[in-house]
Amino acid sequence: MNIGKKDVIWNFLATFMRVASGLIVLPLVLHMLPSEEVGLWNIFLIIGSLAALLDFGFSNSFSRNITYIFSGVKELKTTGYTTVDENDKSIDYGLLKSVISAMRRYYGVLAIVFLVLFIAISPLYLKTVLEKYSGNKNEVWFAWFTYGVLVAYQLYTYYYSSLLIGRGLIKKNLQITILGQASRIISSIIFLLLGFGLISLVIGQLVSDIVNRILCYIAFYDSEIKQRIKDSISISVKEIMKIMTPNAVKIGITTIGMFLVNKLIVLIAPLYLSLSQIGSYGTTKQIIDLIVSFGALWFSTYYPKITHHRVNDNLFHLKRMYIKSRLILLGVFVICGVGFIIAGPFLLGLIHSKTQLLPTFMIIALLIFAYLDSIQSISISLLLSGNEVPFMKSALLTGFMSITILFLLFYFTTLGIWGLILAPGISQLFYQDWKWPKLVKKNLGIKFKDYWLELIRLINSLINQTVKLCHF
Repeated sequence: MNIGKKDVIWNFLATFMRVASGLIVLPLVLHMLPSEEVGLWNIFLIIGSLAALLDFGFSNSFSRNITYIFSGVKELKTTGYTTVDENDKSIDYGLLKSVISAMRRYYGVLAIVFLVLFIAISPLYLKTVLEKYSGNKNEVWFAWFTYGVLVAYQLYTYYYSSLLIGRGLIKKNLQITILGQASRIISSIIFLLLGFGLISLVIGQLVSDIVNRILCYIAFYDSEIKQRIKDSISISVKEIMKIMTPNAVKIGITTIGMFLVNKLIVLIAPLYLSLSQIGSYGTTKQIIDLIVSFGALWFSTYYPKITHHRVNDNLFHLKRMYIKSRLILLGVFVICGVGFIIAGPFLLGLIHSKTQLLPTFMIIALLIFAYLDSIQSISISLLLSGNEVPFMKSALLTGFMSITILFLLFYFTTLGIWGLILAPGISQLFYQDWKWPKLVKKNLGIKFKDYWLELIRLINSLINQTVKLCHF
């Protein structure tokens, strides 16, 4: 698979655009929309994020198996994988056609189920939400159902990005993401300035998704792929789903565990903490999550290549890429973390923010826990590249442990906001944060000297790149 440094740069730009699309539009939203409409838009977004949970791990399974096929695999397995000779570049287009058909069928059913539930629940739910709403309720109803149709469309076409990522077209997928986010920014601003209110944000998201999906379709289905798929013979969708379902369900349950650790604790917090405390925690956490995203950029960009090396049984390159991803992660956390601690309060002061960051010691604790969780995430993803999901039970138990510790800290102590930090941190440290990195270390035969050698290679590479730029 042809994935290189340019893909990392494009990933950085795409991540920046995802953040910028919110940061650029938000001031205009806060300026032009009443606080009630801003609150409604937040509810819209929650509905969208909950709908994404309906995927239940299948996007990961589909994407991984698409990568297997483009890496030369001729047979898919429920667990594990078939090794392929590195010189075997042939693709089983019949198997590819079968997986694509299964993806279409699955996401089509998912979109219909969501739309039926959305239409059935909306009259009661939105009517309750709008009881004290002072604006034009008809406009909200129109925006609400338009957004519901949009989310159903998102679900139906959810697999488009999986096709591009699975094929190794990382740069192309990221370029499309950037164009989609740019179209969202432009269209949202235009309709806000024209006075369309809440519906402007729905239109912006709709334009972005349509642009994204159309470009993804064009990028994947080139003339060769179309013809090859047309001429191939597929196996039944039922057989493909039988292969995919066990691991997908395990990943879905793992996602529930992550939801308990990272999301549900914030929903519980208002019962014990003030909204201003939660605001400070949320603002601090958002910035740290951004640092996590940048730290994982290299690994996420090269992940299809890691999967490719896995099916080629190339443990040497797997080891190097895993170690390099951890070194880059550490470097990003140290540089960005220190920068955040020093410059964060100053920057918030410049914009006269009414919401303050958490105290320094709390930020340091959050950074340490986030770093350990990021190592865990990289290790889990490496294990997933081998089509193994050994962490389902531990993820679910960790989630329940996090909620239990949170209640105990809130009820029996006066730690306050420290409870939000310590509950998930302690629950992850108990097992997840050390178990999976240790297993990867054992599987790949990693020793301390391997980190040292890879660090020297990384420093030399940075020096060479710097010298080239200076000469240029």
